[in-house]
Amino acid sequence: MNETPRPEDHPDGWPIYELWDKYEAIAMHFNDLLIRLRTSALGGVAALSTLVGIFSRTGADVRTTWEIAGGVFLFLWLFWIAIWVIDFCYYNRLLLGAVAAITRLETESESKSRIHYIEISKTIERAVEGEFSSFDKLNLKRNLGRWLFYSIVFLALSIGLAFTIYEAVNVAP
Repeated sequence: MNETPRPEDHPDGWPIYELWDKYEAIAMHFNDLLIRLRTSALGGVAALSTLVGIFSRTGADVRTTWEIAGGVFLFLWLFWIAIWVIDFCYYNRLLLGAVAAITRLETESESKSRIHYIEISKTIERAVEGEFSSFDKLNLKRNLGRWLFYSIVFLALSIGLAFTIYEAVNVAP
């Protein structure tokens, strides 16, 4: 395992490639966190939605079954919004900060082979504070994939919620 670079090890500055490699590992870590967050959340929503479908077809009291299904869909709907907030407002910003630091380091590498400062933490901090907004004035072209991912599932949960509410209200008493 590589050790963290120390100033005393590099009095003339750190080799840019060594820092780039560390920065890249950090960015890949954040990317992995985002992928796991999204796939785990999607899997959880899919599994619970499937269970709602199965259990809504069984049970003695139809109205109660639909009310429970509606409650589960409401929970999933709120859960999905919470996942979206964590992704867009925190985890994605961590990744954007790491990528911004890598990009700056790569620009520096065009004219230097060594660098005297490490700035990844400060860059990530600025990104989390919103300097490198993941919304980028709602630049949908850049963020289309993420917006589609969350919107499609949100729409499906909204339809499921509306359907269960409709059925619970309109089921004969």
